[in-house]
Amino acid sequence: MATLAGQRAQFTWALNQYNLTEDAEERARFAKRMAKYIAAAPVNGFTPEEVTQGQSYPAAEVTRYLNEPGATAEPDITEETAIQSLITVVDTSDVIRDGEGSGTLYAYGYRCAPDRLKIGITEGDTIQRIAAQISTSTPDKPVLLLEIKTNACRALERAMHGILETRGQKVSGGGAEWFKVTRDEVLELYRFVSRRPA
Repeated sequence: MATLAGQRAQFTWALNQYNLTEDAEERARFAKRMAKYIAAAPVNGFTPEEVTQGQSYPAAEVTRYLNEPGATAEPDITEETAIQSLITVVDTSDVIRDGEGSGTLYAYGYRCAPDRLKIGITEGDTIQRIAAQISTSTPDKPVLLLEIKTNACRALERAMHGILETRGQKVSGGGAEWFKVTRDEVLELYRFVSRRPA
């Protein structure tokens, strides 16, 4: 019986592999796998959106393969193998976890650039979210430093981004969610923003 977590892991694994290669044949192979997992979603009781989790993927290329014979065939990688493979992609040896809720605000960075963190949100698995963002241009293994559980993901993210941008800590040219900030500063902001008045 297929699980949503496993289906997401299989899709994210294929996306991660697609992003990590520049070889056209390999990219086509992993685009076909993504199509296979999307096509199999309804068969397993899920929507394609639940499986892809709103991740950015090469939709035009993947769509080409959705109607090919065998698109709903058995996956090439088991759910468990996909989950285990993705776990090794992100260093979680120093993560701090805080808060409660169904969503997660996360912060990760790279040891080669210790003064910069990406602050994002996900309703799904944080490791899978980060793995989907890794590409051939990634300088190092990503290090997950912080996971804050909350029921107000978007509001917390907007508040954090707004404060950091106002302070001049937004990294120019690094994408919308990269900041010159430490984990301790992010935790301090979280505690300030989530503090209830007396």
